[in-house]
Amino acid sequence: MSWAAYALAPRKDHKGMSTPSYAARWFLPFCLLLVGGWAWGVTQGNLVMWSALTVMIATPALSFGWYLIGLVSSRFEPLYILEKAEKAHKARLEQRTTSKSV
Repeated sequence: MSWAAYALAPRKDHKGMSTPSYAARWFLPFCLLLVGGWAWGVTQGNLVMWSALTVMIATPALSFGWYLIGLVSSRFEPLYILEKAEKAHKARLEQRTTSKSV
C-alpha cells in the first residue's frame, strides 16, 4: 500500500460507518500550527488577538482543506481504522444475515 492510499483512504469504524481519512485528521494540527505561527508575528504576541485571529483564519482554511482532501479521498477504497474494527463489522454483518435467514 502506498503512503497516499494509507493517508487518503477514508476509514470505516466497527459499525461500518465512514470516518475521515488520516490526512484529514493530520490536517487539523498542521493547519492550526501553521496559522498560529503566522498569527503570532502579526499580533506581536498579544494572546487575545492571537487566539482570535488564529480561529478566524483557521476555520475557513480547515473547511477548504478538508473539502479538497475529501475530493482526493473519494478516489481510494475505504479501509478500516483497525483490524479489530474490520472483524467486528464483518461479524455484525454475518450475524444479521444469519438472523434474517432463520
